[in-house]
Amino acid sequence: MKHSKKSITVSQRDSQDPAQLRVLLAGHLPPPIGGVAAYYQSLLSSSLPERVNLKFVQTSTHNRDFSQSGRATISNLIEAVRDCGRFLRAVISYRPQLCHISTAFGLSFLKHGICVIIARVLGSRVLLHPHCSLSTLYSDRPEWWRYWFSQVIRLTDGVIALSSEWKLVSKIVPGSRVYLLQNAINLAPYQSIAQERLSHPLREDIRILYLGYIGKAKGSFDLLDTALRMSSQGVDTSFDLVGSEMRPGELDLLKQQIIAGNLSGVVRIHPPVLGAEKLNCFRNADIFVYPSYSEGMPMAVIEAMASGLPIVATNVGGLPDMVESGVNGFLVDTGCPDQMADALLKIITNPPLLQSMQKKSAQIAAKRFDIEQHVLKLVDIYAQSI
Repeated sequence: MKHSKKSITVSQRDSQDPAQLRVLLAGHLPPPIGGVAAYYQSLLSSSLPERVNLKFVQTSTHNRDFSQSGRATISNLIEAVRDCGRFLRAVISYRPQLCHISTAFGLSFLKHGICVIIARVLGSRVLLHPHCSLSTLYSDRPEWWRYWFSQVIRLTDGVIALSSEWKLVSKIVPGSRVYLLQNAINLAPYQSIAQERLSHPLREDIRILYLGYIGKAKGSFDLLDTALRMSSQGVDTSFDLVGSEMRPGELDLLKQQIIAGNLSGVVRIHPPVLGAEKLNCFRNADIFVYPSYSEGMPMAVIEAMASGLPIVATNVGGLPDMVESGVNGFLVDTGCPDQMADALLKIITNPPLLQSMQKKSAQIAAKRFDIEQHVLKLVDIYAQSI
């Protein structure tokens, strides 16, 4: 589907036509499936390629499961060298005025830091776009890592930040520029689900959904404790956990604990889903949970909000920028299944609150997470960076 071009308000200090701006977008498309890949799929399917002269280069290998991402293994190091080589060739052949480089935690930041250096040496301006929390990427890291982080940020012309916690970068690296730009999606398929949900009465059997990578860092084992607490209180509900394991062995351990806790009828684990299957997951749910220990701005939470689901999530990363506690859901502390259970019970036992939160989630998503509004802001950021 073609998008009609619209006038764009850009910085008055730059008179260049945005449509002529050569931008090299370095990111990740599936496989493997994940929020970052979903974001770049949405971006390339938006009007962005019509608004700037855009070229995309893949800087994350397809030949790796997510459970191996960010780890300093021999195979990952070999793939990282190949990714940097692919980026180098793209810069040389395309000669972009601006490189928009995606990154994440661990080896990804080391690799994309090298891409930043390549872009600057070859005369391009650089925007770095971290898809993780600042705490994951900087806090509690060794001194050498913090030094590398600071040097990479100094070489950029700005950081595209998912959440307000990234404002601290200007204190870590004085003079650095931070552009707050939250993730976004094509809302239309999810808004249809929200309209359907809001026009029908509530179900008696409340279904709770988690969609994303499964593992300790994502709070999956805390969800088992939450389900156990609610089950012991006689609450008639179920949990659907949809996704693949984050680290090897975690999925098997989770299944063992489900059996040991007699939760087989309460907690169900499903493989990753795409397209219509993913939409059906949101359609069949009543509440969305996201108990992660660290986050950027998870796409699954945006999708859930757009589908009209209340959100119960941990108070980390970009989640406080998405969930207004008491309005469209609740925020709880990490590693506190008792708080998670209490928050879910508040919603489940109060149908008017559940309906109100459903409506508010859909409204907030429509106002803040539309991909075309996102593109307009992104093009403005591009213009300010040249």
